[in-house]
Amino acid sequence: MKRLVFCFDGSWNRLDAPHPTNVLLTAESVLPMAADGVTQITFYDEGVGSEPGEGLAGGVFGAGLVKNLSDGYRFLIFNYAPGDEIYVFGFSRGAYTARSFVGLLGTCGILDRRHARRADEAVNRYKRRSKDEAYLQSMLEFRSECVPQLCVSAEEDEWRAQATKDYSPGTLPLLTVKYLAVWDTVGSLGIPRYVIMADTINRQHQFHDVSLSPMVQHARHAVAIDEHRIDFEPTLWQNLDALNEARDADPAAVDAPYQQVWFCGTHGSVGGGGAKRGLSDAALDWIWDGARHAGLDLDTGPGSPLQSMAMSHRESLSNQADNAGFSALRFVMNRLPKADRNPGPARLHEISPSVWRRWREKPENLPEGAPYRPPTLEPLAAELDALPEPADEALTGASIHIVREGETLRSIALATYGSAESETLIFRANANKLARMDAIYAGQALWLPERVA
Repeated sequence: MKRLVFCFDGSWNRLDAPHPTNVLLTAESVLPMAADGVTQITFYDEGVGSEPGEGLAGGVFGAGLVKNLSDGYRFLIFNYAPGDEIYVFGFSRGAYTARSFVGLLGTCGILDRRHARRADEAVNRYKRRSKDEAYLQSMLEFRSECVPQLCVSAEEDEWRAQATKDYSPGTLPLLTVKYLAVWDTVGSLGIPRYVIMADTINRQHQFHDVSLSPMVQHARHAVAIDEHRIDFEPTLWQNLDALNEARDADPAAVDAPYQQVWFCGTHGSVGGGGAKRGLSDAALDWIWDGARHAGLDLDTGPGSPLQSMAMSHRESLSNQADNAGFSALRFVMNRLPKADRNPGPARLHEISPSVWRRWREKPENLPEGAPYRPPTLEPLAAELDALPEPADEALTGASIHIVREGETLRSIALATYGSAESETLIFRANANKLARMDAIYAGQALWLPERVA
């Protein structure tokens, strides 16, 4: 068994960018060999618009997304063996690519490498995706021929038992994706919707399946509250409650298998890629915690991206440097039509603790010098106002502690502060990742407050 990790970056994001996105930081953090001895292999794909000739069309209209999707699929075909675990990450249109990549797997399966020459055919079949009975039957036959090592669903397993001689139900494993994690999925492809005839012109992009299916075992989506460009409208998951309930999981639990949580900041302040990382590190920490919980081993050693994290709910809502200078691309992006994101989160468990802390923060401590009251959060205003004041020791000056085998919050508190009773301070500082006092695990990254009451 090995772990295959797919990282799809956002529009115009490159490997050599001066400020890495959360996707690139993730790719850089995947250990080639995990502590449990399992090989971990990473595929990193630069964002749409980063290839020569794609430019503005790639980033704004999504040109090149299918190529990125296909590149990842070919890599998977040549590296996958039954029993391998698949992890998929993405930001912006890379998040859309990541979700469509998983949709491609659900439609076509993973071709046996002996059928790799038919990879383009598989992608083209995906592009013709339909609920028509004839199409569904043709896909069953295609997968039976080209994906003999897997079934994509229990229904397909039953079909093969009826259609194939000497095949018994349960003979083949079902295809699963261990973890799907995305930052602020942007899915507007083609020309903007406010352009005349846009819907007609954009039909060619409507084949992408970006819904969340039970084939995915764990999933997290970090969404930006303060992004206003309407061409960056988020593509949200709508079925999380049903998926969680099917797993007998409480949708409000911090360890629920399927989560969609809103964070402070603009698009880049959630997905990273700017000089200011205080807000994007909060979204990164949450996604990474889910990855570790799902079994992925990330680098926590000296000099690792994790060790450079510096979360701050007080950071500027934009992650761009104050002296960033003129950029033609930024000039164009900042002049796109704007609107508040609506609908936003509907329940308190759908917002990050960093949002609650910024909501309750003193205006003089925020760069904008005013209370944090985005219209997107208006439906939750009364509930946010009713929450207790956040513990200040959980906000600033925290250091990172990597949990070792056998440690508990009490033992960590005793070693750090000289008092086992200080475990409650650590628990409050990590409210976004600990369901219970005893819910820590070896390899988990915890934030230890600097100040203790």
